[in-house]
Amino acid sequence: MNRKTRELAFQLASGYCMCSKKCTQLATEIHHKLPNTKVNKKKYPLFVKSIFNLCPINHDCHMTKPLPTISDWQAQIYENWLNLNC
Repeated sequence: MNRKTRELAFQLASGYCMCSKKCTQLATEIHHKLPNTKVNKKKYPLFVKSIFNLCPINHDCHMTKPLPTISDWQAQIYENWLNLNC
């Protein structure tokens, strides 16, 4: 993920944690909804590094709360869309 994409993710979240709709903590790091693994990078190269896979989150929330995830089929839909539009 490049710096510009990371900054855009924070900006779109207004700087707040996106672990839940009720969270009021400031975001301090980025969580990947689909883990940023070698297998996922190979299977979904555009999606893994896209803003659609990023979720600004507070460090404490990242360590203690259930986090947003994405299923394989959802990642495939995003990957297909990115292939057609990027």
